[in-house]
Amino acid sequence: MEFYSVIKIVLTLLLIIGVGYAARRYNILSKDSIGSISKFVLFVSLPSLILVSSTCKPFTPECINIVLLLLLSSLVYYVVSIVVALIIPRLIRSKSNEIGVYRFILVFPSAVFFAFPIIHMIFDQEGILYAAIFNLPYFLLTFSLGIWLMTSSLKKGAASMKFDPRVFLNLAFLATLVGLLLYFTSTPIPEPFRETLALLGKMSTPLALIATGGFLFEVNILALFKNSRHYLISIVRLLVLPLIVFVMLDTLLPLFDSEVLHVELLSEVKNVILAIAVIIAAMPAAVQTVIIAAEYKAHPEIAAEIILVTTLLATVTVPLLFITGFIPC
Repeated sequence: MEFYSVIKIVLTLLLIIGVGYAARRYNILSKDSIGSISKFVLFVSLPSLILVSSTCKPFTPECINIVLLLLLSSLVYYVVSIVVALIIPRLIRSKSNEIGVYRFILVFPSAVFFAFPIIHMIFDQEGILYAAIFNLPYFLLTFSLGIWLMTSSLKKGAASMKFDPRVFLNLAFLATLVGLLLYFTSTPIPEPFRETLALLGKMSTPLALIATGGFLFEVNILALFKNSRHYLISIVRLLVLPLIVFVMLDTLLPLFDSEVLHVELLSEVKNVILAIAVIIAAMPAAVQTVIIAAEYKAHPEIAAEIILVTTLLATVTVPLLFITGFIPC
């Protein structure tokens, strides 16, 4: 991808985030309305986009193998990120109140609010379908492993590995499952439902970015300069993890050639799968980090600070990954 195209995409996203920040700054949007926009994206707009994207590509037998490769790539990402999350915070001598937040941030990126808009702009609806499949483990792990990572460094007895079955009621997760069913059965979405879903889906990118800007307004910017560990964690989140994922998948994916999985289209889809995996791995901290940290009293102020740091730095690191070819397009 050309340098100008990369800068154009990132600047577009950044400007919309700025609109959300300004709208919150001048009380055009309240704190409650930003939360409502976030919920609308998660429960209405994003599921609509996933559903309509599931019928954008005709199903062929090779598609099963593509789904398997996407889930394999996702497994590689989560194994790498969990190992890194368990090691790095201790290695940089993080304080006990920081370790849980850092661990969560290193495992769970902002796929919905940052990666999906980028993937949509580059790969259109087919990219969203692939990204949704890749992101399936996210919905299962966030409220199980994620809570444990967040709380495990707190005082004894605070950590919890309890799995919340309500995760299965997450509409983005359910939409992905329904979308896969429509995809594998080649079931079209009848009009006017398809057009309705398409219009709602198109709202997900700008609304997600506006919500991100609104959330960033709540961060104490002066506090960002007081903790160098925030920046070390951010570099790992934004550069080290995606580079590791790139090297591992660039080595593993070619092994699944036509003789192994009979994927005749592997050469065509390999770069798309690799790009989606690296894009998601290179994203800033998820907005949900603050929500979960607040729920479990795991220092949400630290989560908010590092969300801002990673989001700002991502405007530099993401174009860098594109330009250097680590995000193949």
